[in-house]
Amino acid sequence: MTGLEKIIAQINEESSSNCDRIMLEAKEKAKTIVSEAKEEANEKAGKILDDARIEADRIVSAAKTSADALTRTRYLEVRNAVVNDVIAAAFEEISNLEDERYFDLLFEMLLKNIEPGQCEMLLSGRDLERLPESYEDRINNEVYETAAVSISKTPGNLDSGFILVYPEYEINCSIKSLIEENMDVIKDALCETLFS
Repeated sequence: MTGLEKIIAQINEESSSNCDRIMLEAKEKAKTIVSEAKEEANEKAGKILDDARIEADRIVSAAKTSADALTRTRYLEVRNAVVNDVIAAAFEEISNLEDERYFDLLFEMLLKNIEPGQCEMLLSGRDLERLPESYEDRINNEVYETAAVSISKTPGNLDSGFILVYPEYEINCSIKSLIEENMDVIKDALCETLFS
């Protein structure tokens, strides 16, 4: 082999050796880049997954809080409806008591609310129709020392109960007004009885 051929062969051999070394280094570098990229991707994926879990927990917690609030609201609505129904039923039951029991109840209410002096007792048209005979006498026999009551023949503007009309003021003892006056106490007592 000539000197030129030897030089060319040596250059080819060195060139081939350099190419192999460069290829090997490139492959190693590519492996490192791929490995680092995978590691970075895994870290990012882990962070995205952690963030997604946190967001999902937040959404579930908000939904649970909202559902709890809605449940409490619905419960209170139902409870109020039940209490109002019971009060309405009690009003109807009192208004429709058998005559003797109803007028005994009015008598007791009158004794608790009457004030000294002369007054007129207003009843509803329905109550005037079913008024027991001598009811006015019964009242006056009980209160004669301090008061005098006359039952008006003209119906008052009420459903049940009575209104005592004095010269300068009135005492409203209609069942509706007594219920309204004591609504908070009645509701509290019903809630304690029905829902405790």
